[in-house]
Amino acid sequence: MTDQVLPPDGTGFYLAGGELTVAGLDEMDGGTVDISVTARLLGGLDVTLASRSTARLGERTVLPLQTRPMMLSSLPSSVRVQLRAASTEADWRLVLHFRNHAGTSLTWNAEVPTEAFDAGWQAPLAELLTIDCAVDAPAPQSPTTAVVHHPSDEYYELLVDGRQAGLLVYHVIGSHLSITHTMIEPTYRGRGLSWALVGGALDDIRTKYPTVSNYCPVVSRFVDKNPQYGDLLAEPRPAP
Repeated sequence: MTDQVLPPDGTGFYLAGGELTVAGLDEMDGGTVDISVTARLLGGLDVTLASRSTARLGERTVLPLQTRPMMLSSLPSSVRVQLRAASTEADWRLVLHFRNHAGTSLTWNAEVPTEAFDAGWQAPLAELLTIDCAVDAPAPQSPTTAVVHHPSDEYYELLVDGRQAGLLVYHVIGSHLSITHTMIEPTYRGRGLSWALVGGALDDIRTKYPTVSNYCPVVSRFVDKNPQYGDLLAEPRPAP
């Protein structure tokens, strides 16, 4: 996948591209489709991240989306997907590609439910993101882990035997830090590695900030099990 937009200035992630795939559509029901992908940012502002209007459909169609060149200082917890088409009797799949200036690439890939054609689908973002560069290989019995801070891009990276396995993303406004997401590549899930990432990140954050705001349920669960970190969270959010 190549970028469809020029990387915007700033820190965080931007939407580099996306595509809507439609398969199994009856030729008689083809017609056109309109799609919009919007997100609500931390300040409450709704923005359109991607869209495509009056695109014609065939039996199987891959539609590149028109993306907005803006930097997301923190990834939203969900995006709203709205579709309008003559027929919903098909397989609809939406893929979004996020990148940052450090070269990290995240892919969001989801089957679109029928509710997207009605009032719109509030689609979860964080739990469906995968890290593109992670290697699908079994981990050794005793992996070597390291948590590396990338302050210019506002995230902590978990390395397992030198390979990227997870990210903890945050955002700094003024002198205050907010934790927004923690992601572990599916290949590495189920091994307790999120605890290593969160613990390492919080240990480092504590040396720089007296308190932080947390919007990540993974961090909330970690602090529940490790109350010695409780004083660090100014606004702890309970896990859903």
